[in-house]
Amino acid sequence: MTYLRSETVVEVNDFSEMLLKHTTLRLCPDYLAEFRRHVDPITYRANDTVFTQGEFGDFALLVAEGEVELYDIETDETISIAGPGSLVGELDLIGDEPRGASARAIGPVRGWVIDRMDYAQFLDDRPELETLFFRKIYAQLSASHAKLKQQFSALEDADRRYHALAFMFVTIVLMVNCYALVNGLILGGLRAAHQEAMVFWTARVMELWGAFILWGLTKRCGLDRHDMGIRTTNLLPSFAAGIAISIPALAAMAYFRTELYPVLEGTPLFDFRLMTLDTYTYILVSALQEWICRGVFLTSIASLMPGRSRPIAAIAISSLVFSTLHLHYSASLAVVALVTGIVWGWLFLKYRSLAGPIISHFILGNAATLMGLWAIWKSG
Repeated sequence: MTYLRSETVVEVNDFSEMLLKHTTLRLCPDYLAEFRRHVDPITYRANDTVFTQGEFGDFALLVAEGEVELYDIETDETISIAGPGSLVGELDLIGDEPRGASARAIGPVRGWVIDRMDYAQFLDDRPELETLFFRKIYAQLSASHAKLKQQFSALEDADRRYHALAFMFVTIVLMVNCYALVNGLILGGLRAAHQEAMVFWTARVMELWGAFILWGLTKRCGLDRHDMGIRTTNLLPSFAAGIAISIPALAAMAYFRTELYPVLEGTPLFDFRLMTLDTYTYILVSALQEWICRGVFLTSIASLMPGRSRPIAAIAISSLVFSTLHLHYSASLAVVALVTGIVWGWLFLKYRSLAGPIISHFILGNAATLMGLWAIWKSG
């Protein structure tokens, strides 16, 4: 891009104010006025190139108005933004290295070009001005160092969080496998012996054990309750959406129950004789399972995975885990859990609240029990 040299006379006071900005020095106005006559006013249009990375630097730019972006020419990544009072390319006035970054005008920019040779000749007999420039350069380098230090600290925190989340991801996968294995071996035997009460309490103890471990892991990796969907924000919209998606699901269950399972022909749509302790406490089970699978696991995956498709991947993976948790019952129930897990995962990410998934889980789970579907799914 090209730039236009200004033909107007810029006030000396304006130049002096910009030159002294970010410093505590106070110099003789005559010095500044004389130095002003050795610099050229300049203007840039938006996106004009000020200088290019790798070239020899023969000038610096003192910005009066507008902003200049310094960026890496290979990655086009922004390094910093220079505003009014900033020197751009300041190290090229005192060093011989190629320019370390490219610079371009973000919008219209007005300033002054300080030529390297003019700078050196003029400052030979004026140490006060040389001190001014060194202090200004030092102030800008200090600000850059502070910013880099802050960014490095943020990167360290992000790295610790990433490793903690990765550790939690692996731990959850192992827990799910252990849960499925124990359920298959122990609970399967208890069901065969018709020890339904023992099945209920054993399953609850295992879930609480898993929840206790996950609670400790979430503390370690820095996930707070808001990250996990335990929040009042979007509570009512999420709750309403959970009920709304449950209505067509209930209608489909009512319509297809006898189509898919003729054995239910002639039975009540809702048989309240099938209510057990599970039915009354299922709201707690729903909340616990949704917190584990959506609040903790889905959130962890979404935080770990890169790319724009990570929400979809997080929903898919967490739903597969949710399906695995039900595989010890039967393949049929695992498929049902997979489908509902995808819907509840989408609902969770949409509102970032567990309210909707929990209420929908509670409604559909109990409806499946009262319709007689749960008994069929458990038996395969």
